Amino acid sequence: MKKYRERFNIKGIGIVTALFISVGAFILINYVIPDNLTENQERPVDHENGSVEIPAIQLPKDSLNADMVGLFVYNGKIYTQTNTKINDTDAKALKDEKLGTTKGNIDEWSKQKDDDEELASTIGEMDVYSVKGYDKDFRLMVYQRQDGNHYAEFFENLNGLTISSGKDVFGKLNLVGNVTSAHWSAFSDWDNDIDNYKPIFDMDALNTFLIELNKTKPLPREQNSDPINSSRNNEEYRELALKLNDGSTVNLTLLRDGYIYYGITDVYFEMNEGVFSMFWDQLK
Repeated sequence: MKKYRERFNIKGIGIVTALFISVGAFILINYVIPDNLTENQERPVDHENGSVEIPAIQLPKDSLNADMVGLFVYNGKIYTQTNTKINDTDAKALKDEKLGTTKGNIDEWSKQKDDDEELASTIGEMDVYSVKGYDKDFRLMVYQRQDGNHYAEFFENLNGLTISSGKDVFGKLNLVGNVTSAHWSAFSDWDNDIDNYKPIFDMDALNTFLIELNKTKPLPREQNSDPINSSRNNEEYRELALKLNDGSTVNLTLLRDGYIYYGITDVYFEMNEGVFSMFWDQLK
């Protein structure tokens, strides 16, 4: 997971992932798509009205040497691995209607047409469920039992849509009034997998921050101008972990200049300077 985090912060949506199932265990391996393999992937579009259009994910035309994004297709939408985590016990309580079982039919040699098949995936055969309390057009869950162990992971549709404000992403996460605890980590601890998260005690400041998230301005991520590339240090970078009432943990990346990142998306968000500064003071 460390390599996943490092490469996500550098390349943004350039990350691709492959999910392999071994005997009794699930192993997540992550790589970066070379630029020459993503030429057919459309870039985000920054509209004059302030919205950002995130094109639907496409498979590389020549994917012989590329590893696939951890994804599956449901109801014509592509769902990818997310930055919200859930443990097995809480996942069982959130598991709702079974929607089907994924097909492990997308790999390095697949053609684009394979991506259009319902429940086509890069994650093998896994059961897919809707999630209680969340719109299934946004979030689904894979839940599987193997050798007495359970595996659960959220997948989200954050591509092929237009984002007008933070509400189009953060509003779907059900954050406001739903956070039971919050912790933060400095860059060096997070980057080196050191469990040194510090609690946030001022819940009023946190709730003000969460409300303001819905009003944030979306900005398209571009490799050469993405501010996260120059902010990988303890002074400018914070990892924020939000534990929700349903047991899930939402992870956000915050930069000192007022920028917020969530998951593997081609967009980040800018918050009102005054509100962000007050909350940043809690992360010291």
